[in-house]
Amino acid sequence: MKIGLLLEKLIDTAQTTKTDFALNMNMTPSGLSKILKGARLPFIKEKRSFSRQAAAYFAESLYSYCCYLKFLPLFPVIYDFSSKYELEMFLSCALEYALDKDYEDENDGNPVLSDREASFLGSKNIINLFCVLVSDHITSKNDIPLEFFSTLPLMDPLYFDIFQRIKITDTKKQDNVPFNHFIHMSCLEPSGPDYHLSTLTAIAKAQKHLDLNLWEINEETGSPFLLLKDQFLMLFCIQLDGTPLMTFITQKSYLTTFYNSLIRKKIRKISYDGNEARAALIKDPSLLSRLTNGAVDAVYNFISIGYLIHENELKEIDIDTGIKKAILNLFHGILTEETEFYVNIDAMIGFQSSGHAIIPLLGTIDIPPEKRIPYLKRFDSYIHKDKINHIRVVNSEFPKVAVLCAKEMSIIYLTDDDSEKIHYFKTDIINNHLKTVITESNMKLVHFSVDLWNSFLAEMSKDFRNVSHSNT
Repeated sequence: MKIGLLLEKLIDTAQTTKTDFALNMNMTPSGLSKILKGARLPFIKEKRSFSRQAAAYFAESLYSYCCYLKFLPLFPVIYDFSSKYELEMFLSCALEYALDKDYEDENDGNPVLSDREASFLGSKNIINLFCVLVSDHITSKNDIPLEFFSTLPLMDPLYFDIFQRIKITDTKKQDNVPFNHFIHMSCLEPSGPDYHLSTLTAIAKAQKHLDLNLWEINEETGSPFLLLKDQFLMLFCIQLDGTPLMTFITQKSYLTTFYNSLIRKKIRKISYDGNEARAALIKDPSLLSRLTNGAVDAVYNFISIGYLIHENELKEIDIDTGIKKAILNLFHGILTEETEFYVNIDAMIGFQSSGHAIIPLLGTIDIPPEKRIPYLKRFDSYIHKDKINHIRVVNSEFPKVAVLCAKEMSIIYLTDDDSEKIHYFKTDIINNHLKTVITESNMKLVHFSVDLWNSFLAEMSKDFRNVSHSNT
């Protein structure tokens, strides 16, 4: 982004006047106007002082609780500023970067950084540059397709002050920006009690804004990296004293070499969209049964999955009957076999208010209010004395996903209004540690009982009656 456009947007965001900003910068309004229109730039030797002074001005006006929201969609990759100073340093970084781009464009149209690399030391420098650089490439008005490749250590405590703070807010999701993330299964070993909950949260957040594709890789890839194909490469490492270092590379020939080396690695795709999953089931109707070996050990329901749906309610869905049968058989097995069944309160309340019953690969069935309790009462036929002990209700917030676990495999399922995605892991680790997090943490775990179930239905019925009376 050019400095003139960036300043224009910051002035608008701060709801101030150009004259006031110019006077604060010890400039005439006409001098500022020339910068805004691209007719002149501050002297290079004044770059840092200009950026710091402007950043201080805007930070004074804009800093507040969750003020990062004010900078959307200017910076779709950003973080929540814990102090006015942090915001000032971020804006200073963004302004310096914009000035550097303009200086380079003045250099006979040959950007100085095209054939060199630069390193940045320390969490503060890295997080600021990371957000500014990635945001700039995402928001650039050009026809270059974006495709990311990553082994970013999103859950590594050594990088906690960087990647755990970054928020992805809006990234041209409508254009389906592919984000390919490579995982070595050893990285799934937890480093803390909430590791896998954080992993699920990271997957859910990324999928909301990007076309997330996970790949299993069995070879070493060296330093953690983020590659934007044909645009830049970021390499990360930790120094002896624990300080993180990021190297930023834009040399075109090396980007090509790095990409070619990456795709020659032994990798296995573990993410599939709805169309890919449906095509696989049409080709092999026994696929689900084979993946689970006929038995599902546990399901974690943090969205409203429609286990109780009947075959006749799927007639209007124009999808292969073999897929319908495979999903219904899977649901029946989960409800009738020795499957550990976890559901959180949010998913139950979500169904109560919306009536949405999600059927993976088939769509969402909308249950009208008057039919929701009869629909839920279908569960009564599955409540047996020996089955109740396998049902757990969790009163805690979880990412909006469903997880299905069988022997040596876990499937993470996500859906939104536009798409659905399945991530398939050949490991027991996710199941083992989700179970540990739920049963051994401070989460409020409610043991299911017939009385609890009837009480929930009674309260739900009362709520519907109250709504009906208020509408009349």
